[in-house]
Amino acid sequence: MTELGVDGGARNRLAQLRQGWCTRLASLSVLLGMVVVLIMIEIARPLFLTGGNLAAIAVDATVLIVIAAGLSLVMGMRGIDLSIVAVADLSGYLAASLLLSGSSFTTAVLAALVAALLVGIINGLLAGYLGVPAIVATLAMNLLVTAAVLVLSDNGTPQQLFTAPLELVRPMLIFGSDSWGPFRLLVVVAVIVVAVIWFLSRRTVWSRRAELVNANARAADLSAAPVRATFAIGFVLSGLLAGVAGIMLTARTGLAVPGSAEPFLLEAFSAVYLGSIAAPSGRVRVLWTVVGAIFVTMLGNGLVLLGLGAEWRYVLNGMLILVALTLGLLRRRSTR
Repeated sequence: MTELGVDGGARNRLAQLRQGWCTRLASLSVLLGMVVVLIMIEIARPLFLTGGNLAAIAVDATVLIVIAAGLSLVMGMRGIDLSIVAVADLSGYLAASLLLSGSSFTTAVLAALVAALLVGIINGLLAGYLGVPAIVATLAMNLLVTAAVLVLSDNGTPQQLFTAPLELVRPMLIFGSDSWGPFRLLVVVAVIVVAVIWFLSRRTVWSRRAELVNANARAADLSAAPVRATFAIGFVLSGLLAGVAGIMLTARTGLAVPGSAEPFLLEAFSAVYLGSIAAPSGRVRVLWTVVGAIFVTMLGNGLVLLGLGAEWRYVLNGMLILVALTLGLLRRRSTR
């Protein structure tokens, strides 16, 4: 009996060691694949990895990084938020409208963030407390917020900050184009947001409860963890970050147009899925989502340099999601 027990323990340790190596190899293979793709683009277009283009990519990636970081909080608990791009549009347009009407930069930004926060709270109440499936609740909010933006914009009238009197829009344009030392302000803000969200998702009581919800919501409920509140907070944070991303997009482009944030929905899902597959743990993690967001942005930039149209960006993002889902399924099967 003792020998059998020892042999069984050794076999379990060997199986765990083999599983660990398989997980690491899967993670490294994804990272290696990303690097190979980027090298191929550099070979085709030697301007791709130059300092100037990499600096432009860093700025371009900021909006996607912030919006994908919020989405990762929800998806880390097996939820989904389809309203993020509509919220980003609402916040960006509302901030631009208030600035052009004479409001201060602080007032415009706070009003835009409050609007985004309200949408996040509604999503949290619907999905977290009322038990409405997250995909249904957030899809409904996406439609409602999109309609609100169309009403606010008089059926799609753009707000052009770069043609407005400078005294009205100077702070927003400075935020979108100025630098803090060698770093653009947008990059600094994105780094601060990621640092805060990483801390919330890895070093707080809420993060431990979110891990329980991800593992087993029923077990978390039986352990007296506030499952509904934990799930709802994820949507609140996702909505708030979508609002931040919308303001950043308006500041970067100097223009607020309904629907301008729509392409970021597919890219945000691509970033989260790629990050989860590249992560050694195989789970959704904020820092690995950032890696996915940077890769997606670099890929989009490379397509532009190669002279390929926007349709190729949609095709490749769709393929990335399918590949990530397939690799994730294979990893879970190998783990079992």
